[in-house]
Amino acid sequence: MARQAKTRQPARSGAADKGGSAASATPAPARKKGFNPLKFLREVRQEGRKVTWTSRQETLVSTVMVLIMASFAALFFFAVDSLISLTIDFLLALGA
Repeated sequence: MARQAKTRQPARSGAADKGGSAASATPAPARKKGFNPLKFLREVRQEGRKVTWTSRQETLVSTVMVLIMASFAALFFFAVDSLISLTIDFLLALGA
């Protein structure tokens, strides 16, 4: 017995497929609230109190570690750049 291939119907968009009208799917526009700077600053202050701040010692240690690692990275890239420069100069001198 031969099988028939099933074809898919293209999906229709919109709320009309679910039994409602397309107009009822659109929500009413929300009323825009005004911006209150004092309320905003109050909320910022409240959120700032919730933050767990690092101690002075932790900040100092982290800063020193970042400076050390940045120095190591700078020295590493300086060495690699110098090595590449010397290699290119050597190769160009061979051709001259």
